[in-house]
Amino acid sequence: MAWWVAFLICKPILMLVRRRDWRGVERIPARGPVVLAANHVSELDPLLVAEMVLAQGRTPAFLAKSSLFEEGIVGRWFRAAGHVEVDRSHGADGFGAALAALRSGALLVVYPEGTITKDPDGRLMELKTGAVRLALESGAPLIPVAQRGAEEILPAYSHRPKLFKRPTVTIDIGPPLDLTDLRQLGPDPEAVIAGTRRLADALTRMLDQVAERRGASHRPTGSRQRRTSW
Repeated sequence: MAWWVAFLICKPILMLVRRRDWRGVERIPARGPVVLAANHVSELDPLLVAEMVLAQGRTPAFLAKSSLFEEGIVGRWFRAAGHVEVDRSHGADGFGAALAALRSGALLVVYPEGTITKDPDGRLMELKTGAVRLALESGAPLIPVAQRGAEEILPAYSHRPKLFKRPTVTIDIGPPLDLTDLRQLGPDPEAVIAGTRRLADALTRMLDQVAERRGASHRPTGSRQRRTSW
C-alpha cells in the first residue's frame, strides 16, 4: 500500500518530466523471488525503476542505507514499503535481511555498483558481488537492467533537477543470467566472482545497445551512424 500511495502521487509528475522507453518488461516474473541488478546513474533511478516494476503488477523492494530508515516520515515509509536496510556504519551489509526477503518471494532491486556511477560519461563502475551472492544462495533469477536518461532530469550527485527538457528515460530488461553451472558449485567464492563478471559483461553489452539506440534517435535522418560506447 505504501508503494501504491507514493506511485499515485508521483506518477503525474513523472509524466510531465520524462518520456519513457521500456523494453523487455515481459521478462519480469509475475510472481516469486527475483533479483533485478541495475546500473545507477541518478538519485532518481529508484523511482523510475519502481514505476516500471509496479506497472508489471509487482512490488519492488530496494536495498537502502540505514540512515534513510531513521528520518521520521521517510523512515516509516521505507519500513512500510518493505525495503531492506543496509547498515554501512557498523559494517553490516544487509545480506541476511535481503536473503530472507527473497526467500519470502520478494522482487529485490540491487544496484551492484554500490552507488551512483562516478564516471563522467556514465560508464559502469566495478561491480560488488552482493547481487550474484543473493541470486546463488536464494535460487532467484538474476535479471540485468540497463537504464539511461534519468541523469538528464537529475544529474549524478546534483540536487538541481532539470524539469523542462522532458528527455526519454530508457529501461531495458535483459534475459536472466544463466548461473546453472555456478549454483552447482555451492557458496564458492570463485563462483561468485565468475557470476559477477557475467553480470558486468551483460550490463556493459546492454548499455552499449541502449547508447546506440538513444544516439540513433537523436541523429537526423540519413546521417551516418556512429557507435557510442560507455
